[in-house]
Amino acid sequence: MSNICEILSVGTELLLGDIVNTDTAFIAGRLAALGFPSYRQTVVGDNDGRLAEAIREGFSRADILILTGGLGPTCDDITKKSVAEYFGVPLVMDEDARADIESYFRETGRVMTENNLLQALVPEGSHVFPNRWGSAPGIAITKGEKTAVLLPGPPSECEPMFAEEVEPWLAKRSGCTLFSLNLHLYDIGESRAESILKPIMETSANPSVAPYACEHEVRIRITARGETEEECRRMCREMAEKVLATEVGPYCYTESVTVWESKNAIVLKMIEALRAKKYTLALAESCTGGMLGSRIADIPGVSDILLGGVVAYDNRVKEQLLGVPREILEQYGAVSEECAAAMAEGARKITGADMAVSITGIAGPGGGTEEKPVGTVCFAVSDHCGTVTATVRFNRKADRSKVRRLSIARAMMMVIRRAMGVL
Repeated sequence: MSNICEILSVGTELLLGDIVNTDTAFIAGRLAALGFPSYRQTVVGDNDGRLAEAIREGFSRADILILTGGLGPTCDDITKKSVAEYFGVPLVMDEDARADIESYFRETGRVMTENNLLQALVPEGSHVFPNRWGSAPGIAITKGEKTAVLLPGPPSECEPMFAEEVEPWLAKRSGCTLFSLNLHLYDIGESRAESILKPIMETSANPSVAPYACEHEVRIRITARGETEEECRRMCREMAEKVLATEVGPYCYTESVTVWESKNAIVLKMIEALRAKKYTLALAESCTGGMLGSRIADIPGVSDILLGGVVAYDNRVKEQLLGVPREILEQYGAVSEECAAAMAEGARKITGADMAVSITGIAGPGGGTEEKPVGTVCFAVSDHCGTVTATVRFNRKADRSKVRRLSIARAMMMVIRRAMGVL
C-alpha cells in the first residue's frame, strides 16, 4: 500500500480568509517527517454537497484523507456526517468520548448544552483519539484500503492531537517506528544552514535531515525509521553528532523531541540554564509591554525562577521605579544601551534577583529616527559579575508584533548565554 495522503480542510471561514489555515502547514510538515507522500491540499466550505464531492475526489487519489475542522456541536459542523455517509456507516455514540466531554465542561466550569454531546458521535467502527486539549475527539476510520482521519480545527487542539495521538497511529500503519530529534539554531539563517548541511542532506535518506525556518531560529529536524524506537533514537543521535560537527554546531543552543518542547525550546532552555546556576530572574520591559514575562509564565512551575518584573513605557516609570538616572534619559534617550543597563540593574535591585534582563526599543510603526529607526531595540543583562548590553536593528520589514516577538527571543538568548558563561 502506498499510503499516499491528502489534507482536506473544512470551514467556510478558511475560504473567506477569516482564519489562517495553520493546521495544513503543520500536518504537511509532520507527514513529510513521517515519510508519507502527500501531493495535494484542499479547502472546502461547510456545504454538504461540496464536502461530499471533495471527499470522493480526495479518495480517488489518496489512501489516507486527513480532514480538519467541522467536528463541533453546531449545525454547520458536518465533517463526521459526510465521512460516515462516504463509508456507508451510521454515527454512534462513543461513551468514552461522551464522558470526556462531560468532564471537560465540569472542569472548565462551563454549562454544557445538549448539542455538545453531538461531538461524541463517531462513525461506527472508528478508532477514537481522545482530546486532552478541548472537547471534540479525533477519529480514524478505515474501510478497505481507504482511511479517513478527522481532527478538530482549532490549532491548539489539532496540532498536539496529531503529534501525540495520530502520528504514532500512522507510524504503526506504515509498518515501522519513526522518531524525530530537533536541533535548535540561533543567529544563523536557513539558507546558510542548508548550504552547510547539503552534503549530509543529499546522502542520508534514513535518517532524513531537513532545515525549517522559524521566526526567531532555524530548526534542524532529524527523522529516523526503524523497527524499534531505541534503534531510531540511536540513529538520530548519531546523525545529530554529524550535524553538530559541521559549522552549524556552534549555533545549536538546545534539542527537543516533542512538539511542545520544540515550540517552547528557547524559554525551556533559559529556565534550565538559570536553574543550573540556581539563579532567580527579574525583568524590565518597555517596548515588549510584559510579553517576556507572559512567555516565561506560560511554562508551569517557573515560580522558583521568575521573581517579578516592571513594565516601564513612560520615562517617569523608568526613573521612579527602576531608578534610571534622568541624565541617562536626557543624554542618551530611553532607547539606548545606557538606559537598558540602568533598567536591568534597577530591576535586579528592587526584586533581589540574581539576574535581570531588560528590553527597550522602537517597535513601530512610528517613532523611529534616522539614527534610531523602527526596529531598533536595546537589551541588557545584569548579574553579580556586571552588566552586558546589546543593540539589535531588526529587519525593517518586521511589523510591530514581530519586532516585539523577536525582542523577547533575543532577551532570552542573552540570559541563556550569560548563565552559561558565554556572554
